[in-house]
Amino acid sequence: MSVESLEFQRARRLLDTFCTRRNTAGNTAALSCRQQDNSLLLIATEAHSATFRTLVKLDYRDNHWSVFWPREDGSWQPWPHLPETDSVQFILDELEQAPLHVHW
Repeated sequence: MSVESLEFQRARRLLDTFCTRRNTAGNTAALSCRQQDNSLLLIATEAHSATFRTLVKLDYRDNHWSVFWPREDGSWQPWPHLPETDSVQFILDELEQAPLHVHW
């Protein structure tokens, strides 16, 4: 197994744990993680509904992670405060500090 595959699996486990910590009984949406090619998507699924929305996308390329948020036109905008990092934990820390937790 390649180093890239191991890093991607590690990131998936960390993001799954991140989602689990936020999925409490009082939340109106459940967070989950999905893989799409070389990206991990943070998804919010509305309670009592099949409606979901993608909150952020983490891309892994050339041993670095980049974070994007979706625009209304369907394109992806780079996360303004974190253009690129080699640590997925740093991204999770950044998401924790997002003003007003606007993503969930």
